[in-house]
Amino acid sequence: MATITSSLIGANLNSSDATALFALGTVVNTTDGGVYQYVEATSTLITGALVLIKPTGTGKVLTTAQLTGGSQGQLIAVAQAQINQSEFGWVAMRGQNLYILCTGTVTALASGGAAFSTNSGRLQNAAACGVGSTAFGIWVTTSASVAAASVARATLTFPHSTQVIAG
Repeated sequence: MATITSSLIGANLNSSDATALFALGTVVNTTDGGVYQYVEATSTLITGALVLIKPTGTGKVLTTAQLTGGSQGQLIAVAQAQINQSEFGWVAMRGQNLYILCTGTVTALASGGAAFSTNSGRLQNAAACGVGSTAFGIWVTTSASVAAASVARATLTFPHSTQVIAG
């Protein structure tokens, strides 16, 4: 796990809190070149879940329904520890060797790419997804191959979709 290099006292990337310890939207840098943002969870975020960060600083589990038309200015990140609904914690927008939740077969280092699954907060093989669900900025480094959710490792470089993200 990465170590914070920003000068925030008390910031813990592996836990959540019932009360806000930092301003929503606060960003920290880590030793592995990672970038994390502080959010309030509006739904429970499990380890590896893809998270939609709204401009207000709240984060919720990403679904493919949010990948079509509508508002802009929302970011995608990945939860590295569980953050319960209405709690506060850190989600990764960039970094190496990070947890990511997958469905089906997602092959490490595959050129076929990954896509946002219809299952909330998960990735899957791009060939199994509809148009506009392609995930950019996510490089899976360990394979995952089960029908149910499984956690793989990935490198993130500010994940995003090919579509404008809706609210």
